Amino acid sequence: MCADLSFATARSSDIHTAPTVLVVEDQVLLRLYVSDMIEQAGYTVLSAENADEALTVISSNPQIRIVFSDLEMPSEMTGLELGHHLSRTRPEMGFVLTSGRQMPGSAALPPRGLFVPKPFLESDVCAALQRCVH
Repeated sequence: MCADLSFATARSSDIHTAPTVLVVEDQVLLRLYVSDMIEQAGYTVLSAENADEALTVISSNPQIRIVFSDLEMPSEMTGLELGHHLSRTRPEMGFVLTSGRQMPGSAALPPRGLFVPKPFLESDVCAALQRCVH
């Protein structure tokens, strides 16, 4: 766990400030693993199987501050397209894109967008989330 980057604290008043992260990943085991990793780092976690479901989750959960998304998913929209859509509709939202197949150029990422290649380390994911929060 990324203890030095964690939002979990001993004071219960700080728990309410933990940002909410939406994990968007079509592979169920990877989605569960990443969700658990991010939750262990002290974040509140929601999840979606694809970009279409992510938009539904985001519309009903305005507290989401960061989206951690796979690039390639079986939906109308790729993870990168989701990130660009969110940069237009929710510009304050942080966005982390991940993929094991291709890395988009930095110009391809949406504003405030970060890229974490697969396979990733917990520390890489936690560092990217921390950068989105600050």
